[in-house]
Amino acid sequence: MSVLLAAEPLAEDGEQAQRERQRAVNEVLAEAGEVGRVVAGWVRSLAARQAEGRHCAVLERAADAIERAAGREVVPGGDGQLAEELAYDLAAGVVTGSPYAQALPDLVMGERIALVAVCALASAIPGTVLGELERELPALAATMDAAVTAGQTVPYR
Repeated sequence: MSVLLAAEPLAEDGEQAQRERQRAVNEVLAEAGEVGRVVAGWVRSLAARQAEGRHCAVLERAADAIERAAGREVVPGGDGQLAEELAYDLAAGVVTGSPYAQALPDLVMGERIALVAVCALASAIPGTVLGELERELPALAATMDAAVTAGQTVPYR
């Protein structure tokens, strides 16, 4: 009988630890999702100033992909893979815009660099579920935030 009584608190401790870990994971996921929304907002602001509608569409798709990759695509217990269509929308081609346009998107070099950085980081975010999510995800999200800050401080013509 004493064995069963001794085992019960251990089970409760394990359940409590699991709940605390889940709470921590949920908090990290929420913070990354918020950063993704902020970064996507910046990319949408770049899209809004494009005179060429095709470039606007490329940047809008990139913004949507960033928001999704930093939020809904991060599935603990999932395979850590980014959906193919999102990977396409986050490819480095965002800085060259639509291949059907006559000129490049209206971006200064610092914005291009920041844009490539946030797209690469967003592409990597879902893979954090395969490693140490609680350590890796905040680092990637903070780096995305810093890249946007750098992109915003570059003077636009």
